[in-house]
Amino acid sequence: MISTLNKYGIISGFGRRTLGAGANLAVTVVCALFSGFYLYTSWFGIVSTESHLGVYFMASISLALIIYRPTPGASRVNLLDLCMVLFIVGSLIYWMYQYDFLLDQLGWEPPLINTLLGAGVILISLEAARRTTGMIIPAVCLAFLIYAYIGPYLPGILRHDGFPVWRIIEYNFVTTEGMLGQITNIFASYIFVFVIFAAFLERSGLGQLFMDTALALTGRMTGGPGLAACFSSAMMGMVSGSPVANVVTTGAFTIPLMKRIGYKPEFAAAVEAAASTGGQYMPPIMGAAAFMLAEFTETPYIEVVKISILPAILYFGAVGVMVYLQARKTNLVGLPRDELPKISDVLRRSYQFLPVPVIIYLMLKGYSPFYSAVWAIITTVILSWFRKETRMGPRKILDALVGGTKSSLSVGSLVGALGVIMGTCLLTGLPARLSEVITALSGGILPLVVVMILISGYIIGMGLPATPAYVILSLFGVPALANMGVPALTAHLIVFWVAVGSVITPPVALASMAAASIADSEPYQTGFQAVKLGSWLFLMPFLFLYTPILLNGAPAEIVRCIITALFALTAWAAAVEGYLLVKVRTWERMLLFVSAFGLLHAGWITDIIGIAIFVLVFTTQFQAHKKMIPVP
Repeated sequence: MISTLNKYGIISGFGRRTLGAGANLAVTVVCALFSGFYLYTSWFGIVSTESHLGVYFMASISLALIIYRPTPGASRVNLLDLCMVLFIVGSLIYWMYQYDFLLDQLGWEPPLINTLLGAGVILISLEAARRTTGMIIPAVCLAFLIYAYIGPYLPGILRHDGFPVWRIIEYNFVTTEGMLGQITNIFASYIFVFVIFAAFLERSGLGQLFMDTALALTGRMTGGPGLAACFSSAMMGMVSGSPVANVVTTGAFTIPLMKRIGYKPEFAAAVEAAASTGGQYMPPIMGAAAFMLAEFTETPYIEVVKISILPAILYFGAVGVMVYLQARKTNLVGLPRDELPKISDVLRRSYQFLPVPVIIYLMLKGYSPFYSAVWAIITTVILSWFRKETRMGPRKILDALVGGTKSSLSVGSLVGALGVIMGTCLLTGLPARLSEVITALSGGILPLVVVMILISGYIIGMGLPATPAYVILSLFGVPALANMGVPALTAHLIVFWVAVGSVITPPVALASMAAASIADSEPYQTGFQAVKLGSWLFLMPFLFLYTPILLNGAPAEIVRCIITALFALTAWAAAVEGYLLVKVRTWERMLLFVSAFGLLHAGWITDIIGIAIFVLVFTTQFQAHKKMIPVP
């Protein structure tokens, strides 16, 4: 089924074209100028709001139309592609120069030419999204646009007064609530520069250093390559913010190693997918959705980084414990010492890690994330010259600029589609009505609201990547939580964690699919295995609500929370894997689940009960394990 959906471009695009020499040169020049422009504005400040938004939108959509195939066999840029690019460029130049005039005319029926331009930009934006991510996101956008028009004919909670076509187009094309508004600003101001930063780090050899560090520290342990996948994905996640990029970078090395020591292909791929998913939770660069979270909540990004550190570490801890227990259950050993990098070699190259603390230090000092990213890029280039193998000359720098732009298009091409979804929701007031439904169905019980958001997130994530899933889920999930008195930042974090899970939940499951292609494993089985390994992410919302894990308590309470969370994730991992010291019996598994849930609440009574149950199960497991050990 997955292959069929891919074949017809339902859940993914048809990939990049192989451009001819002339087209490739033109794309290279545009990509380099595009990256250079936003590095310049990040350092010196934006030229104007209109140019800041318009250039990003125009370049991202245009490059996506040229670089990505419209159909499986379309290898050459055709006349229709060029016409769409010219239309986007002309329309956005018009929007930038006429922005003040267009704002003055809001609310009045605009000239026909404005409506036609807006309609064309919307449709071409959806086409760009289709080429990069498949048909689901454009279909969702069209459904929202139709909903805005047919509101008077709908029943019950979905009914609204409806809007004429010109008003729907104007709201999405002209106002800051639509395509050229907050979402485009987030992508242009934050995400793009950090993607370029990741491209520089990759070409400076830091990715290989992450892998060598992980193998040096964990390679000899039981199930060493699996633990190395977790460790390297955590480190790579600090700078990539993309689960799929994480899979491709680290998985190409860790998955064959896992298969070699005895992991089944589906499990090996699932380990990499689940670990790479955590990359979007790991500060300081947490991906597109995290920057959107900071903007939506009007929270300094460094504050989001601070409160995300512990949850991210716990997530990787849960995946790592499951990997270790699976290795113990199947008697998998680590790798020989002579096949592993030496700690001394890793330490000699450890100076390459410096750009990461540089970016954190500058943000802590109050500098903007994008300004800090430019300094980190400069630091990366300087450090690369310390070793001949990593030295970045003009060619490598150009390659990083171009590669960063191309990598950004997987999300940059969605700015129009995401803007349409958000703009139409705000125009119709749909989120408020849906949040009222969730609140009513839950009976005012907060845990039930969270469960409903988890279910909604799983369903939405079955068809959408993390960023659009977060946008849609936040529109009604956050108001529902706010109605129950949950602070805005906590509500958005809950939605964010649930939405990111979309990269491992079939059928889309981009991280799982990427890992499956490397492991040559069955995609669906890989996806479901990855969901099992990453299942701790579905419990984190309860920790956000009922414990001080977000650093919103006294130091002693936070320490206690960390200790109980470690017990909880161990109990959960053992229950899910069916193994602790030996294979767990059914009643032990049920008690381990009870222990984990009890420890998700900060109360002393639930903590004591949870730990007592865990100790009881551990004791029975220890006795069973002793009986299995032969007496000498």
